[in-house]
Amino acid sequence: MKNSSKYLLAALLVLLASLTAYNMALRNEYRRGDYKDPLHGYVTLGFKDFTEVSVPAASVVSVKLVPGPFSVRLNPAATQYVHLRQQGSRLVITADFPDRQHYFGGPATVLISCPHLAALSTDAVHQEKGRQLIGKNYRADRYILAQDVVVQGFSQDSLTVRVDRGSRIELAGNKLGYLRATAGTSPGSHGLLQLNADNHIAAANFAVGHQSELVLDNILIPQLRHQLADSVKVTLTGASLGSLAQ
Repeated sequence: MKNSSKYLLAALLVLLASLTAYNMALRNEYRRGDYKDPLHGYVTLGFKDFTEVSVPAASVVSVKLVPGPFSVRLNPAATQYVHLRQQGSRLVITADFPDRQHYFGGPATVLISCPHLAALSTDAVHQEKGRQLIGKNYRADRYILAQDVVVQGFSQDSLTVRVDRGSRIELAGNKLGYLRATAGTSPGSHGLLQLNADNHIAAANFAVGHQSELVLDNILIPQLRHQLADSVKVTLTGASLGSLAQ
């Protein structure tokens, strides 16, 4: 047999062995049901006893917060770049990219559950190639993959949220007695605060500054106070039209 034929046969055998191993791995994963779990492989971190969450890196890190026992899970692809620490009752999430910004995929980069959330703040600051980068506009091309910070499913008396610079907060499916929201305190801020229709909020106070955006999607807030700068953008749909008319 010629050497070329031997090399070809060896390559085919290696390919066949690789395909066999790959198929076996897929079969085992199917039997375990891992493919059904969107959180499979997420790293569980041991943080607890926090009531506030601060996300300075909200322009490059997606976060989802839900009610439940204390749990903090991190996308395994983000372990090198996303850093969490606890300062008293506050959980802080930052990001540092030695080379370039990465997109991690999955349901969220960080998944958090806690019994009660008193306050949430977001900003658009992260480290990249040893330099601090600040995103002031969530619509900017650089942050086309910018992520939301989503608060979903909490039922409690009150919640305070602060959105600054090019970060975004979305509220979905919450039942709140009182919401205090501040957006765009830093000069040049162009962030977004969005309240979806499935929220139930008895009273709220909004202070929106600079070029920040407020979106009220078909949600009526019976008692609403607001302070809006001249350059902000407010989007109202459906029942929301009656909220600011009060």
